Amino acid sequence: MESERFDGLVRSFGQSRSRRQTLRGLASVAAGASALALSGGTRAQDATPAASPEAAASPVSPLGTEVAWIPEWVVKSGGLESVRPLLEEMVTSAQDEAGTLSYAVYVSEDGQTITFYERYADEAAVLAHQTHFGERFAERATAAMTCSRITVLGSLGEEVRKTLNCGPQTYLQPFGGFSAR
Repeated sequence: MESERFDGLVRSFGQSRSRRQTLRGLASVAAGASALALSGGTRAQDATPAASPEAAASPVSPLGTEVAWIPEWVVKSGGLESVRPLLEEMVTSAQDEAGTLSYAVYVSEDGQTITFYERYADEAAVLAHQTHFGERFAERATAAMTCSRITVLGSLGEEVRKTLNCGPQTYLQPFGGFSAR
């Protein structure tokens, strides 16, 4: 991997980590399908799940190893304007996370409900995102909003499930479908 690309990944992985912690974290992300996309010279965000041999061969789902979730948050006070800077920072930060395929924020008409649609290449990308979110945003997010529920689309192991601190959790297993650009 080019040193410029590596340095960018290290910077985006979190400023408070030691080089050893960062390397371990990046190694876990590299184990997933997103690393296969990166080794081909493309950004993980530009890869499709079928770009990974593991995803294409998945016996569980035609969607491969992808995981998506839809958490819904309720603003504690002040509405959208009170959380706008935080949400903008979260979106900008997610753009640089390896394995993050989609990250979109939706707001109710009254500005009180914030819904995210997040899609990841695999569980390693989810864990990397959760670590990053915990380090940079969790405290501020939970001070300003309450996660009222989350729907998870795809297969998640116990390690990832333990990182979800959100109201009622609904887990939906893949049934069928496709992903197209």
